[in-house]
Amino acid sequence: MQTWAKRGIQTALVTGGLLMLGTGIASADEKVDPDTPAGPLDVEASFPVEIDDNAVGIPGQQVDLPSHHNEISTKPVTDPIDMAAPPAREAMAPITDPVASAAAPVHGAATIAGDAGSRIGSAARALVPVQHAAVDPPAARPAEPTSDPLLGNKVTGDVMMPIQITGNAFGALGDAETRSVEEQNHGHHTDVTTSGAGSAFAGNVVALDWSAPVQISGNAGGVLGNGATSGSATQSAATTGDVETAGKNGALSGNALTPQFSTPVQLSGNAVSGPLGHATSDFAAESVAESGGYVLSDGEQGAGAGNVAAAPLSLPLRAAGNGITGIGGAEANGTATAVAESGGTKPGRYDIPSYVSTSGKHGLASGNVAQPQGALLGSVTGSAAAVAGNAFTGTGAARQGSGITSSAESSTGGFSNTSGHGGTGSGNIADAPFALPVETFGVGGGVFGSGIAENHGNNTAAHAGGGTVSHGDDSLLSANTASGQAASTLDAFGSGAGVFGTGRGSAKEQQSVVAGGHSDTSGNNSALSGNVGQVPLSAPAALFGLSGSAVGKSSGIAEETTAAKAGGGGNTHDDFGVVASNFVGAPVSAPAQVFGVGTSAVGKSFGAADSDTISEAGGDVYANGKKGAASGNAGLVPVSLPTQVHGVAGNWVGYAAGVSDNATRSAAGGNTRTTGEGGALAGNTADVPFGSSAGAGGIAANWVGTAAGTANNDMSSKAGGNTGTRGDRGALAGNVVSAETMPIAAAYGGAASLTGIAHGRGDNATDIISGGRTATSGSGGVLSGDIFDTPASVAAEAFGATAAAAGGEARAVAKNNTTATASRPTTTKGNRHELSGVDGQQPVAAMARTYRLPITVLGRSMSYTGDRGKVLVADKEPQIQLPKYIAELPVDELPSLFGAVAPFERPARHAAPELPTEILPKIYTRPVEMLPGRSHLPRSAAPLRGGRSHVTGVLPATARTLAHYDTAAHGRFQGVLDGLELDEVAGR
Repeated sequence: MQTWAKRGIQTALVTGGLLMLGTGIASADEKVDPDTPAGPLDVEASFPVEIDDNAVGIPGQQVDLPSHHNEISTKPVTDPIDMAAPPAREAMAPITDPVASAAAPVHGAATIAGDAGSRIGSAARALVPVQHAAVDPPAARPAEPTSDPLLGNKVTGDVMMPIQITGNAFGALGDAETRSVEEQNHGHHTDVTTSGAGSAFAGNVVALDWSAPVQISGNAGGVLGNGATSGSATQSAATTGDVETAGKNGALSGNALTPQFSTPVQLSGNAVSGPLGHATSDFAAESVAESGGYVLSDGEQGAGAGNVAAAPLSLPLRAAGNGITGIGGAEANGTATAVAESGGTKPGRYDIPSYVSTSGKHGLASGNVAQPQGALLGSVTGSAAAVAGNAFTGTGAARQGSGITSSAESSTGGFSNTSGHGGTGSGNIADAPFALPVETFGVGGGVFGSGIAENHGNNTAAHAGGGTVSHGDDSLLSANTASGQAASTLDAFGSGAGVFGTGRGSAKEQQSVVAGGHSDTSGNNSALSGNVGQVPLSAPAALFGLSGSAVGKSSGIAEETTAAKAGGGGNTHDDFGVVASNFVGAPVSAPAQVFGVGTSAVGKSFGAADSDTISEAGGDVYANGKKGAASGNAGLVPVSLPTQVHGVAGNWVGYAAGVSDNATRSAAGGNTRTTGEGGALAGNTADVPFGSSAGAGGIAANWVGTAAGTANNDMSSKAGGNTGTRGDRGALAGNVVSAETMPIAAAYGGAASLTGIAHGRGDNATDIISGGRTATSGSGGVLSGDIFDTPASVAAEAFGATAAAAGGEARAVAKNNTTATASRPTTTKGNRHELSGVDGQQPVAAMARTYRLPITVLGRSMSYTGDRGKVLVADKEPQIQLPKYIAELPVDELPSLFGAVAPFERPARHAAPELPTEILPKIYTRPVEMLPGRSHLPRSAAPLRGGRSHVTGVLPATARTLAHYDTAAHGRFQGVLDGLELDEVAGR
């Protein structure tokens, strides 16, 4: 470790220790802030209960259950504790007053130590060979001591759980019917304001806010009877409040722990029936939960001060608008809304609305932020399930398609900012936002019955966290950011299944999922500061428009629009830093979906889906290591891998159809720009983009019956982007090491039939980009500005494959336009004698793209294909290419090696290009009649399966015919073949 760094740490520890000793004694005489809560412990839990309009049907009559309104609270226990605090402070006065008088000299000593520490820190940084090194301002003096014996530390808790049980009807051996319109609203707002500035172990806050409304409304049930309900229920709960504290110039002060939870539970609008029962619900339910607020602190010039751990969580749990029956009937219609919000914002740095704002400027282990932020959802709505009965949702009382709707919002946290300027171990951020809605809706299933879920509309938004900002100039181990951001979905909707029955489902969805944002920091004139590590993941996953039947009928029809985004790139800046402002990231975009699929076994099935998906992870990255050491480097592994199966049909003894229309956009990472000018081991980039896609569609398979699969596919996948850096006048600076990878797998327009008819049609348009252009420079540098790039691609695609047997007919139509690019040209400059400006790029690619692969055994196969695709690696076509049509590759030929150079074709010496062309041997010098005839290799002896056993002796005979030629070299070629035994080579 640098000497100046050791001295900086020692100074901070000494200053912090004196500060803790002095201010700990002095703060015994604190004065109470009139804006703060009266007591240090403020905990309250409330359980308001509302029970109305519920009914039970028994033989011969309906019983209306009594209403009940009450609130259970912990106030009788917690209020006496709060009231006991003022007398306790008065009782402590004989002790606190003398201690306060004795504390003044210690405060003075702490201030002198702080000023000395600042001067030593400035002198230490002057030892670093940098320009324009910043000078610390004088340390702020401790705040005046006050007289709270508990030093302003606060523990608060606010739990609100309203319970709403309304409009439920249950018929047991009788009938029950009710109508209810109810509203329940409860909330607390409690701000926490305190301070530990200039004190030791003061002004710390633990504040829990939890809002958890429970709604059980509008449900109907029937067993040997009927239950019916209608109406609405609205419920809201709030436990809000902002937290403000400070630990400036304090020790272990001004820290905050703020868990904020919003977890509404909704069990409403369902219809459930048992044997010989019937249930009907037509209900509108709404549940809203809100908790917490913004968090504000300050740990400037403190030790272990102003740190914030914020943990907001929003999690609505919902089962609404479902119809379930066993040997009965059930109908459910209406709407369901759930909203959960945790945290709040206040204008902060740069006037950006901020969730967490703090600072560790000139502090030790201060102003750090840890913030896991979860926006989740668990929901089952508008689905129907029947066993030996009939269940309907979204069809209206007359079953005419009135529809059912559900919506949900889950949001947490927001933008956060801090600073570690001039500090040690300060202003760091650990950020973990994650957004994950898990939903099932519009699904119908029937077993010996009918389950029909029609016309469901769903809207979902899940947003977690935001961007982050911290600055660590003139610091040590400060302003570093580590962030894991996840935006994902798990959905199943618009599907149907029938087993000895009927199942139908239809639904539309609009969904927005966002986690995290841009990360910004800096590390000028610092050591081990301003670095960023970021792992954003965008992975929307869904099953929709699926249909499956077994001795029954089914259909699934769905439309989906999803936008998922995780992270947003980052920016880190450094001049004259040591191991500072480096950026490491692995953004991953991996949408995975199966849709528009129909399968049947002795039945009839139809699946159709329309998909529009956008998935993004990360973004552009900017780093700067100018005139630094081991600074401004970037290591990135962006991965874009959309995986989809759609427009597929499979049938056994029946009919199945799958239809799909897909538009998907997947992107991971972006452009990368940095510099290491004048630096050592600075401004280098290691970039390994993985741009890929895997898809299959327009495929049908059938055994005794008919199957038809149709898919329109429009997909783009992009990983990484352009890379630019500089290493001028540097040492091991501005170098680029990259390996753009681009595997492609696709199968569209295929059909297979055994004693039946199968038709497959696939129109594929795919655009893939892995990496981009690379530019750097190493002028005036040593081992700088070099490029080592190895782009690689492997493509395996099949279009128009057909197979038919035993009287089957297979027909396929496939159109393909796959455009793929891995890497682009590279540019650099530098003095090669200094091993700078080396440009090394070696692409490797292989492509196997087959069309019209027919297999027929006592059947008929037909395929129609078209291709306009192109794959380029470093602007070159793949070296290895199999023929598009299998029939084009004779058994005695090798696949194309476009662009590859065989070893014996390479010049033996550098002077080879100077050989005069007029002395090269002419092909006509060898008599054509001496070449082996075609009869020398009988077609029946071709090595189709068994290797070379069937052609034994043919190749040696061909080699021996070389003896008829004049193989001696003449002119300038004389002697170059000496020592080469041709017979030996031919006989291998």
